[in-house]
Amino acid sequence: MILRFEQLHPFTTFLYYAGAIAIIMLMLHPYYLCVILFTLLLREFVYDRFRGLRGWFIFIFLTALIIVLVNPFFNQRGLHVLWEFGDRRFTLEAFLYGGITALSLIGIVTLFISFNRVMTPNKLLFLFARILPQFALLLMLTLRFIPLMKRRLDDIASVQQSKGISITSGKWNEKAKKGLLYVQVLLTYSLEEAIQTADSMKARGYGTGKRSSYDHFSWYRSDYFVAALIIGCLLILFYGRFNGYGYLTIYPVMDSLQLVGADWFLLSFIVVYFLFPLWLEWGGMLKWRILN
Repeated sequence: MILRFEQLHPFTTFLYYAGAIAIIMLMLHPYYLCVILFTLLLREFVYDRFRGLRGWFIFIFLTALIIVLVNPFFNQRGLHVLWEFGDRRFTLEAFLYGGITALSLIGIVTLFISFNRVMTPNKLLFLFARILPQFALLLMLTLRFIPLMKRRLDDIASVQQSKGISITSGKWNEKAKKGLLYVQVLLTYSLEEAIQTADSMKARGYGTGKRSSYDHFSWYRSDYFVAALIIGCLLILFYGRFNGYGYLTIYPVMDSLQLVGADWFLLSFIVVYFLFPLWLEWGGMLKWRILN
């Protein structure tokens, strides 16, 4: 069998993504976050040439830009003053803190795009439906909320444009009025579908008894090996993080941005961890070439 990341047991893949989210939230250092973002973008490029990420580029870029630029207006702490405008100080620490926050947000959004592709609703139900049915339902609804809203908004925009209503033309007040019309239609559409979904779940007896599921995910020896590798990498990364590596102290006095030997060691494990799905893909391709 040519092993691929999507073919692993749902628990193994969920463990990988849970660890990846924890790493992004803990490694608050610009160099670490840049390496993580680079590996995530490389994965998305290899998998689908950014097709899944393409619709999020504008949102990610604008959000990151707003965080980086707005933070210095509200935060004047720091010793490295870049310039002053009136009585307001713009410091390097404020820009750097905003940049770290923006990189973390971009990394999590990019990771969740891959998560939605690999962890299908069927896998999530298989993992949580028996022991935590309410949590499984809430998790599925949460993960599909933003992509679903985006698809619905695209459908609404197409219909409205066919009627000559577009938010890309006209004055600002006209654009705002048309945008509110889009939101009104989106909310009505979503509420009607939510009622239909609730009625369907009630008719099928959801929540009235113990839930059964069709179990077709098997645990293989490869899952033991992969889970052991994931846990081993996570333990090394968490040990390094809790010993002071992978974190840049900004306030009250900013640490040096220079990396030491242990930092490079942890960075190598981060590259190994976040490119792990690609290692499986490339290993499967190599095995296929050898066998054929």
